[in-house]
Amino acid sequence: MTVSSSKSELSIAKFVENLRKLGANGKRPAVAILNIPVSLRLDPQDYQDISRDAFHHLPEKTQVYRLDNGMMTFIRAAKSFPEVDTFLANVLETLNEVLDRQGLGDLPVKLWHKFRWPDDRKAMYDLLGLPEENHFATEMLERFDMSEMLRGAITEEAVFDSCRRQAILEFYDSRREVLGHELYCSLDYLRQHHLASFLLEGPGEVEILSGVLDEKLMDVTKSLAPQMLPDTLHLNMMVQTIFSDHFTEFLSSEDSRFAENLAIEFSLENAIADWWEFEDACKLLRSAGVRVGLDRITLPSLEFLSPRKMNVDFIKVIWDQNILGSKRADATDRLREFAALFDSRNLILTRCDSRTALRMGRSLGVDAFQGSYIDALLGKYLHNDCKSRNTTTDRKCAVCQWAPRELRKNGCDFHFRAGKILAEI
Repeated sequence: MTVSSSKSELSIAKFVENLRKLGANGKRPAVAILNIPVSLRLDPQDYQDISRDAFHHLPEKTQVYRLDNGMMTFIRAAKSFPEVDTFLANVLETLNEVLDRQGLGDLPVKLWHKFRWPDDRKAMYDLLGLPEENHFATEMLERFDMSEMLRGAITEEAVFDSCRRQAILEFYDSRREVLGHELYCSLDYLRQHHLASFLLEGPGEVEILSGVLDEKLMDVTKSLAPQMLPDTLHLNMMVQTIFSDHFTEFLSSEDSRFAENLAIEFSLENAIADWWEFEDACKLLRSAGVRVGLDRITLPSLEFLSPRKMNVDFIKVIWDQNILGSKRADATDRLREFAALFDSRNLILTRCDSRTALRMGRSLGVDAFQGSYIDALLGKYLHNDCKSRNTTTDRKCAVCQWAPRELRKNGCDFHFRAGKILAEI
């Protein structure tokens, strides 16, 4: 909760400008307004009481503002507001005390108003008493919308060119089984080769780019789905994307096999940024039959995570060659603990770029792996499985394996779908 009402009053012009900035960044914030008449004459302590109740009863990261017309506004950057009956009961109690104390004014018929910016801006303007859309001089200026600019700049061909596919392989006894593939867009490659003219600076602009890439990757996945199903696909997304209309359309775009063979991964950093929203996203995905996982977990961070409280289907831990030293004994013990508690397929060691990573991981109880070395191990089988046209070398087959664009260019298929059993490698 971010409480701003203890500071000086916020002008309506500045409040609307803040909403416009959020809209320019590609967000559609949920806005709620307490219609407190100025005739009630609340004093600063009354506003502090309401802010304190908001802190206790409204979700985290709700921004609270006191407007210069006496009203109070509440903003959430992504999801809408849940039930607020307890909060409103406390607000009414405070307002009734003000009525008894002042003996002036009346309570409005409707106290709590909910909006979605910018969809409901006209209704919100009416409540705020603004006569027209361009009431403020600053609103006459057209804002720079980076998200729309990036949507137009990033073509489908650019996404295909930047897409990578990595196999997830389980090792047990003398057999190796393909668990699925992670399909992702290489942000570094895209920025270097297709967005070189854009100077993206700061976490805010990179977050906008990540949100646009989530949308583009969903579009690419939908176009590939008929050829990829029933392979198990892992997509790495932001928590905020799950609550978007684009993701709802994406999930319902194919038959039931689509959700059943889909796994959504969230980075640990993104999940920690808003854990409650992350848990809501997990519940939503699981209700649709989608598996959920945490990605980009470093070995040192394992010390601060509780495996019994992580309500996910699988986790991905990043391989770190520094684990070989005796100073990392705590990290290796912690990894063993996680490997013992998670099913053999549900703790995946990622970024395995050497044979050492595979051997060390197996010695610590890990059975599932992903990385460039794992794809290299599969290379010896490609000349037998690849049915691409004009493919004569293992090198070309290897490109087919990890670059989805080859699927369209030369008729390449997914050589190793989930469930495929390989001999000793």
